Amino acid sequence: MKEDAVFLRVSVSADAKCRFSFSDDGKTFTPIGQEFTATAGRWVGAKVGIFAATVRGAQAGAEPGNPDAYADFDWFRVSAP
Repeated sequence: MKEDAVFLRVSVSADAKCRFSFSDDGKTFTPIGQEFTATAGRWVGAKVGIFAATVRGAQAGAEPGNPDAYADFDWFRVSAP
């Protein structure tokens, strides 16, 4: 899958409930994983980053063990609502 942009978001409520989501248009977000509560030892504060990892196996049409697989990030921005 090749897209021009993908938007990643974590929403944190006042009671420390965290929810990750993504979007390809920056408007409609799809949840990723389960909501969780930020607690000591689980996740408190933020260490934000982005990385790429190759997929081993045939998931999503990946070529197993392809050493040439990569992601190219032009920019990364952190913002608050």
